[in-house]
Amino acid sequence: MNEPLVIVRAIHLASTLLLAGAILFRVFIAAPAFRADYGGPLAAGGPIAQTRTIWAALVVAMISGAAWLMFLAGEIGGAPMADALSEGMVWVVLTQTQFGDDWILRLAMASLLAMFLLLPTVSPRLGATANAVCALLAAGLAGSLAWAGHAAATEGFNGTIHVASDALHLVAAAAWLGGLWPLAILLGGTRRDGTPASIAIAHRATRRFSILGIICVAVILATGVVNTYEVLGPMIFVIGADYNRLLLLKIGLFITMLAIAAINRLRLTPRLSADGVHLITIRQLEWNSLAEAGLGLLILGIVAVLGRISPHLHE
Repeated sequence: MNEPLVIVRAIHLASTLLLAGAILFRVFIAAPAFRADYGGPLAAGGPIAQTRTIWAALVVAMISGAAWLMFLAGEIGGAPMADALSEGMVWVVLTQTQFGDDWILRLAMASLLAMFLLLPTVSPRLGATANAVCALLAAGLAGSLAWAGHAAATEGFNGTIHVASDALHLVAAAAWLGGLWPLAILLGGTRRDGTPASIAIAHRATRRFSILGIICVAVILATGVVNTYEVLGPMIFVIGADYNRLLLLKIGLFITMLAIAAINRLRLTPRLSADGVHLITIRQLEWNSLAEAGLGLLILGIVAVLGRISPHLHE
């Protein structure tokens, strides 16, 4: 199984999806929610916390991506990671494999992303343009992980369909799963601030994120069906295979996340627009968002393992 490689894959998946989700959250959720004239602590602390999350996720993604490459080179060369690095196997994998081509492209996107993240500090007038480019680059970083999974092994026209479907699946997962942490941070700031203006911002942000979540879930479900068929084909109902059992566990965790999201949308979010005390509701939304994020991390751990198991169709 090569446990270190599985762990590195999981860390890279989580950090990449968090990076993309945090940037998409900032552009499509937080920015519109903060458009009202409000200068309280939430307006000051919220963007700072989002920026820290984005930079931390970018650093972890780059480090774990490099570690993934080195562990994979060691596995291919049948040598420890240090030997694979000293003997040039890492360079061989980077320059002579499809995985290496994907990693070079992803490194270029990550470098551009870092540059555009810094651009608003140099020229504030370019902030809107920089945010739009950052959103595209972050989505590209998440979607390009499709070439590092089973989709890349599918040949022909089906391979094109599989890779495209998996890329969409990853981008939708990033927008939903990766946005849960910045949403929880915003809700925590609202709870500490407690003013009507901050509660109104939290209501707008939660409502917009709920709409985004519905779109993402629809995309995840549709592409998940395509991906599962492309990987397993007629063997989809073979429960005895390890791959299939892990896939069922992943689906079960996903359904649990949907149940929590439904509670947030149908019961908790509408309460923020009514009169009365909202801090308890905000705390419930915050904890539910963290619970969803925790379940999402478990799902990504399963995905990291699935990437190292041959599907029943390929055995």
